[in-house]
Amino acid sequence: MRPNGFGGPYPRPPPSVALPGYGRQEARLDQPGTLLSPPDPAGTATPAQNGWTPQAALHGAKFGGSPRPGVQSLPPGSVAGGFSNLSLNGGPSHPAQYYSKAPIGGGEYVQPQTRHQQPPGPSAGPAGQLPSMPPKVGFGARGPPAFGKGPPAPPIPGARPLGSGNAGRPASPSSPNKYASIPMPASPSPTTSGRSAQLSQQQTAQMPLPPHPPRGLAPPSFSARQQAAPGLNAPFHQLRQSSSSSSSKVDPTQVPRPSAKGDAPEVYRTSGNQYPNPPTTQARFIVRDTGNANPRFMRCTLSMMPYSNDLLKQSAMPLAVVVQPFALLDPADDPTQTVDFGESGPIRCSSCKAYMNPHMQFLDRGRKFKCCFCGSLTATPVDYICNTGVDGRRHDANDRAELSRGSVDFIATQEYMVRPPMPFVHFFLIDVSYNAVTSGALQAACSAIARILEELQENDTVQVGIATFDTTVHFYSLQASQSQAQMLVMPDVDEVYSVSSSSLVVPLQESHHLASSLLESIPRMFSQTQHADACLGAAVQASIDTLKEGVGGKLHVFLSSLPKLGLHALTPRQASAATDNQQKQTGLLPQHKGYSLMAEDAAEHQVSIDLFVTARQAVDLASVAEVCGPTGGQLYHYCPFLSPADDDQLYNDLRWNVQRPQGMEAVARMRCSSGLVVERYLGSFHRRTVTDIDLPAINADQSIAVQLRHDDKLDKEAFFQFVVLYTSTLGERRIRVHNLALPSTQLLGQVFKGADLDTQTNLTARRVCRNIPGGTLAACQDQLLRQCISQLFSYRKNCTTAPSSGQLILPEALKLSPFYSLGLSKSPCLRLATLPDVRVVWMHRFLSLPLSKTLPLIVPRLLPLHRMLQQHAEGQPVQLPPSLSLSSEKLQEDGVYLAENGYDGYIYFAQQVPSHMVRALLGVDALESYAQAPGIPITLPLLDNPISQALHGILDAVRQHRCAFMSIRVLKRGDPAETLFYNCLIEDKNPAGMSYIEFLCAVHRQIQSMFK
Repeated sequence: MRPNGFGGPYPRPPPSVALPGYGRQEARLDQPGTLLSPPDPAGTATPAQNGWTPQAALHGAKFGGSPRPGVQSLPPGSVAGGFSNLSLNGGPSHPAQYYSKAPIGGGEYVQPQTRHQQPPGPSAGPAGQLPSMPPKVGFGARGPPAFGKGPPAPPIPGARPLGSGNAGRPASPSSPNKYASIPMPASPSPTTSGRSAQLSQQQTAQMPLPPHPPRGLAPPSFSARQQAAPGLNAPFHQLRQSSSSSSSKVDPTQVPRPSAKGDAPEVYRTSGNQYPNPPTTQARFIVRDTGNANPRFMRCTLSMMPYSNDLLKQSAMPLAVVVQPFALLDPADDPTQTVDFGESGPIRCSSCKAYMNPHMQFLDRGRKFKCCFCGSLTATPVDYICNTGVDGRRHDANDRAELSRGSVDFIATQEYMVRPPMPFVHFFLIDVSYNAVTSGALQAACSAIARILEELQENDTVQVGIATFDTTVHFYSLQASQSQAQMLVMPDVDEVYSVSSSSLVVPLQESHHLASSLLESIPRMFSQTQHADACLGAAVQASIDTLKEGVGGKLHVFLSSLPKLGLHALTPRQASAATDNQQKQTGLLPQHKGYSLMAEDAAEHQVSIDLFVTARQAVDLASVAEVCGPTGGQLYHYCPFLSPADDDQLYNDLRWNVQRPQGMEAVARMRCSSGLVVERYLGSFHRRTVTDIDLPAINADQSIAVQLRHDDKLDKEAFFQFVVLYTSTLGERRIRVHNLALPSTQLLGQVFKGADLDTQTNLTARRVCRNIPGGTLAACQDQLLRQCISQLFSYRKNCTTAPSSGQLILPEALKLSPFYSLGLSKSPCLRLATLPDVRVVWMHRFLSLPLSKTLPLIVPRLLPLHRMLQQHAEGQPVQLPPSLSLSSEKLQEDGVYLAENGYDGYIYFAQQVPSHMVRALLGVDALESYAQAPGIPITLPLLDNPISQALHGILDAVRQHRCAFMSIRVLKRGDPAETLFYNCLIEDKNPAGMSYIEFLCAVHRQIQSMFK
């Protein structure tokens, strides 16, 4: 057994940052023990000895490799503005190496500076205060942990065991059932059910009703047409008119909102917990793998499984498991172990073929084991037999990862291979049409690719190919024996033919000089082009055929124009937003099946397609984006593309796409114990068989939802096993196994206590997005809101005594369900004014993103930058406060605010921001004097003053927390794009729907009406 480097001492870094070792070895999914080796503290070892490659010069280089002038570098261990270590309340902070930068919108990260975040120890300051720089994260003198040997892991300094407090967590089974009650306007008393004997006496918090607080900064006004747009649909749209008067009687400070977590992380043991629910994905927690999979890998919508299908239906909650197979772990988490059984391969059940796991029961002194999934007996291999104790547990269980850990990697044998493992191939297909040239997208793409290949050239397993397209397709021969790249033109874009891949896909180490020279010359070659059309379909099909002749690989496509020429040509469609949410979204259906069939062909041959849309107009993503989903690819959208404002975002997205931990030619399957069956899978994959899903590529940012159903009653426990067979970046065939065991219950109250709202919200978003194309926004909103109301109605009817009719009863585990439902209904997916291409982008995000990235998209974060900057100016320790309530009532006329969702960030300057702060942050005396061309966003410069540097330090901390580069856009009062900021304030009433208070009142009245 050997420790697996993936998920080892470092977590996933932001795309804008790089960790030591994340050059050559970053993408190595499973390098044993040395994947993310920490740097040599003494500085005596060479990069090769340390196992990592310095990246400093790469990120400070322009396209030609020379450092970009005017970019300020900071000393190691420091951040602009004096921030040495920033942590955000309510989420994990990861150690990261990232780069000081030039003005946002044109700058780059250049000089790497390592910033390590550890759990605060005794020397840490007060909660939320920035502590001094801790020592570097690594194994230290102890070296990597020896699995199964030595004393148990020491306690984490400053950490508290999970369950030491009940804040934000369901009560234990022996305690009274707790719920939140919100006083509501008087209404007829409903008839309550007598089925409350399941639970003991309820505890209800009576909330006072102070006067409504005065309003703050008002949002911008909307046109009459926008005001008339319906928000929540039948039967909810009829309640909007009467909600305003009722909402003023509810205290806004008492309604449920996501609570801020302290700096001290919780320690969560994956089995043997008094509280079955895992921590929320937005909190910092440390995991000890004691037999169940880390919740970062695998979470169920219900931590207490309903005993029967009738009980599940009565709860009105969904049953599903969301799996993120390659999620990166917190530095303090137990790492995933690698197990090698040699030529015999992993031990499996002889009947259902389930893999050995901690929940198998050994009998007859270890000579047989009983499968926890099918119950059959299997003879234990002779060399694997070990005596058992009186409890039936093997004596060597703690020394074997497969018997004590919920997640392991098995080394696959030859019987798991139909061909040798494939190398990692990156094929870049670049749009060189007129729009790409004039927008700067071509130059940005070539520059980003060149810099990334520079980082990958030391990896001897990487192969690369380059092609371009406009009205024809151009391939480039990159054989090392040539003095320069040679162009091969395919003029026929209707009848596509394949080109020999032997000279087009070459080892990067041998041909890096040719690829670099070619990428430098491509923008000059097409600088005078007049070809406005693009033959995307022919170019993608020809590239797929080229990769099919080899072994497959990753195809990175850059598109800047609507493909109106050649194979699978598209015609322009209405690109404006819908005007009626009862209108069917036929514009989100593909024009034809050409791109879908092309994607299926690519998936059959292990070709994954990533699409980078750098257009200034609509490109009909409803049709084009079909190439991403079945192939396991990802969709990126920069529209309208503005260079140099979007250059850094494009580079960081592409870099993380190429270098993140990932696997190729994967096959996955979910196994369930008796009583449960898999109903369907939701995510980005290809399906060739009934039981398995195929993923040409799978990465650390990809998750899959597995919807389940009962086919019989359950035993005392339900077992799940998710298995992924994949090829690592080292060329090894591996089997990643995640196991989960959950208790079952016959009490509905216990089912509600075990509800995992984060997982349910992720699943709901997927199900709603599947119904948008061809359906109506009204029906999708109705589906979303009815699910919320049905759950709350079931809880009130079956699990509570007769409370006051003026109270909205929310179960503790689901108290944020209305808040998340409202946020999802106001997201661009369901917002009426969303453009079709933007709606498609959000649909693709929700269908494959993990839980940790889904919730920020639904509930953004609002930070008061002016308060933090004021603290810095006064010499006080800077604190990153919890998010403000997402309401304009919290805004001040002289404030500066950051609203972000993990993908986009908006810095909003209110109308009366002091002139000295405007001058310090933007370099102008007043916002009104800021000269900006129409359509060009305001950039945020990095100025030579403490306030500007402090702001950039805060933004770097936010990026680090979100693990994303997250481009920043500056907005001001009166800006035409001001609504981008106010759309993040989901608690306000706007054209997308009710306010949060009005929505709670509407939910309350609907629940009351269901009793009649």
